[in-house]
Amino acid sequence: MPYTVDDLCSGEGIQHTFGYLLTVVDAHTTITYGEIAARLAADLQIEGKVFPTHIGDVVGTLMHSILEVNENAPLINVLVVNQGTGEPGEGADGFLRDRFNLPNRDISDKRRHELVAQAAEKVYAFRNWPQLYYQLFGEQAPVAEGISLIKGDEEDGIPPAPSHSGWHGGGPAESEEHKKLKKYVLHHPKKVHAPSEPDDARMELMLLSGDEVDVYFARGDAVHLVEVKSIRSTEPDFIRGVFQCIKYRAVFQAQRAGTMSNIRITATLVTEHDPSSYICELAKRHDVRLVVLPVNRILNG
Repeated sequence: MPYTVDDLCSGEGIQHTFGYLLTVVDAHTTITYGEIAARLAADLQIEGKVFPTHIGDVVGTLMHSILEVNENAPLINVLVVNQGTGEPGEGADGFLRDRFNLPNRDISDKRRHELVAQAAEKVYAFRNWPQLYYQLFGEQAPVAEGISLIKGDEEDGIPPAPSHSGWHGGGPAESEEHKKLKKYVLHHPKKVHAPSEPDDARMELMLLSGDEVDVYFARGDAVHLVEVKSIRSTEPDFIRGVFQCIKYRAVFQAQRAGTMSNIRITATLVTEHDPSSYICELAKRHDVRLVVLPVNRILNG
């Protein structure tokens, strides 16, 4: 069936769109107008192509609906971006002006980048999206896991699998020592030079490369990605850990393109015993911070 913009902006249309965005939030990434258009065409059973230029109206309608329920809700619409620029369209500017109390005139490119980055950080840190979904639609929010964005059919390797995802790789089970070290880092951010009161803190942040960051902290323009290697780890594990940190930093920056402005990403490798001089030099060369925390040695007495 052909469609109208009103069809796309209907309750069903914005409900589907909110569902797509919940997964995007969990993955700490963005989604293009074209991707939403293609998904809506399938979910609303629309014949032919839905034009990406119409999706701005859908996203704007959704954002207005969210603000009617919670006027302080973060601007989730800034995560919908143009495929060419990687940035939200001009339709987001009115929301940005209102949120940041700006005059009704054009926003400079530099200032816009900064505002979008600030708004996006609030979106990723917000924990009540499922509740807002329920308030809007009277239904439980769909399960939103970033892993679904990369869960394909080709068996080209065994990426790590988060314990909460229901998707299991074939790698070895996580050791108790590794779990204890992750939990300790999560609850003691200052030990890894992260803010003592972060805006967002979590374990097992899945990246779109299939890699999983052990611990993640964010506050303002600072992001900390932490890989831990427990007391069981040896020199080869430390080498791998340094390169994991390099990869995490690069992938995170890539998947957040368009919602980052002068954000500082720190990659940290936590070990439980002193790394060799080679590991220290390798980490220094690639700007990876090293922190030694003998957590299991202390906990096990």
